[in-house]
Amino acid sequence: MGETVDMNRMRLVVGLLATLVLAACGSTGTPGGNSGNSYSGKTIKLGAVYSITGAGGVYGPQSRDGALLAVKQINASGGINGAQIELTVEDDTSDKAISSQKTQSLIQQNQVLALLGPTLSNSAVGAHPLAESLKTPMLATSTTGIHIVPDCNAPSTTPCKYIFRDSLGEQTAIPDNIMSYTNDAHPKTGVLLVAQDDKFSSDGGKIVQDTVGQYNIQLLKTIPFSKNDADLSSYVTQAVGLHPDVIFITSLGGIPAKIMTAARNQNWQGQFLGGNGFNTATVSKQAGAAGKGAPSASAWYIGNTFPSNADFVSAYKAEYSKDPDQFAAQGYTGLKILATSRRCGSSRWMAPAGSSSITRSSPAR
Repeated sequence: MGETVDMNRMRLVVGLLATLVLAACGSTGTPGGNSGNSYSGKTIKLGAVYSITGAGGVYGPQSRDGALLAVKQINASGGINGAQIELTVEDDTSDKAISSQKTQSLIQQNQVLALLGPTLSNSAVGAHPLAESLKTPMLATSTTGIHIVPDCNAPSTTPCKYIFRDSLGEQTAIPDNIMSYTNDAHPKTGVLLVAQDDKFSSDGGKIVQDTVGQYNIQLLKTIPFSKNDADLSSYVTQAVGLHPDVIFITSLGGIPAKIMTAARNQNWQGQFLGGNGFNTATVSKQAGAAGKGAPSASAWYIGNTFPSNADFVSAYKAEYSKDPDQFAAQGYTGLKILATSRRCGSSRWMAPAGSSSITRSSPAR
C-alpha cells in the first residue's frame, strides 16, 4: 500500500497544527512550565476514548501510544506551569454506545478537563454530541467522517463549540486521492465496495459516488455489504466480474486487506483506492503483496523533514521500538494541542485551594 504523490499539503497538516498553536501562544518549545511554575504539585486530568480492541483496534493503540509519549515528554520538561498531566485512556471496544458511556464517565466521574477521541467516526456520532452538551472540549485524532466538526449535532445547524479534530476529513482526502490517481493513470471505470452499516465507511462511499464523475470515471456498480460479514468473497467476485479499472474500498479495520487479498486471488490486476482506513502499517501488513501500491491520502508522512516531525519519529522509535504511523502522530499532536491550550487559555483553568487537581473555572470554548 502507498500514499498519493500529490498529498504534500496533507502531510503537513498535523505538524502545522501544532506549530500554529504554539506560535499563537508565543511558545518556542514544549508547553512546559512558566510563570514561576505556579501550578507546581498539581495535576491536570485529561482523558482519551480510543478503540484499543474491536474493528478500530488497528488504529486506536497507535493513537494511545502517541498521546502517552507526548504526556511523558511534557511531564519530563516540567509539565504545564509546573503541573503534571495525567491521561486516562479508556477502550470503547469500537462500540458506539460504550464510547458514549466512557466519554460521560471521564467527564462526570474522572472530572477531566478535555478529551481525545474517539477512534471511529461511528463512535463519534454518540460521543461528540455528549461532550458538546457537557461543555467539555473533545479533540478527534482520527475521525474523518462527515459531520464531525463543526456540525457534530447535524442535522442541527447550530455550530458545535467544543468539538475539534487534527485529522484530515475524508471530504478532502478521498477526492484528492482520486484526482491524484486519475492524473497519473486515467482510469475509465470503477466499482465501489462499501460497508453500509458503519458511518466512516458509508460516508466514504458517498464521497466516492459524488466525486468519480468529476474525473470521467464511470461507476459501474456500488456493492454494499455488512462490516460483520465473515465471508466477503461473493462481493469481491461481483466486483471483479465487471472488470473495472479501479476498485474503491470504503471500510475499516481488517476488511480492506481481506478485499484486496480476495481480488488478487481472483487474478484481478487493477488498482485499489481507499481512504483513511488504509493509513496504518497494520492494514498494510495484513494486505501484504495484495495491497502493494494501493494509494490513499494521508494527513502525515514519516519522511517529512520538519525538525518537530523528525524528533517525534525518533522519540517514538526509541519508546516503542517501531515506526509511528499517521494515527500515532495525530494522537501525539492532539495531546500537545490540549496541553498548549493551557498556555493560551490560562484564565479558564484554575487550581482550587487545597486541591491536587486543576479544574475549569468556566466552560472552555
